[in-house]
Amino acid sequence: MTDFLETPEGPDWLHDSINALICGQNVTAPRAHGKSVALVTPQSLYEALAEHLGAQEHIAPLLTDNREYPIEQMICEVIADGRRVHRNAYDLAIAAIGQPKDEQHPTALHGIADSLIRPWANEYGRARAAEIAAGLAADRAEQQKADAA
Repeated sequence: MTDFLETPEGPDWLHDSINALICGQNVTAPRAHGKSVALVTPQSLYEALAEHLGAQEHIAPLLTDNREYPIEQMICEVIADGRRVHRNAYDLAIAAIGQPKDEQHPTALHGIADSLIRPWANEYGRARAAEIAAGLAADRAEQQKADAA
């Protein structure tokens, strides 16, 4: 199978998934028969952001055993809503997490989300292909029933 991110659908899926994750939604893959499966959860993003913040030289590591990550959630929400909504808080959130490592992402948070999602791209591609194949098989079965009648 080819790399899903090299398909026409891949980059759009990655972009949409990064934004969904930052907005607090799971990144999911479809199943041919049933409920979607979560590939990456917002909790994973909060944990990765906590590690990222701990590595910043200008921020003292937070000495807490809080698994709810309220500061990281707040940073994600502020960045998700954007500068137009939060103005100074947005600029402070961007300053707290640092500059993106590459110009491909508008913020370092987008880069963190990308690094969490990218390894799951081929899994999503396989799941999507199986979902499409199951749909086509169901359509063929219905057409055969209709032709037989």
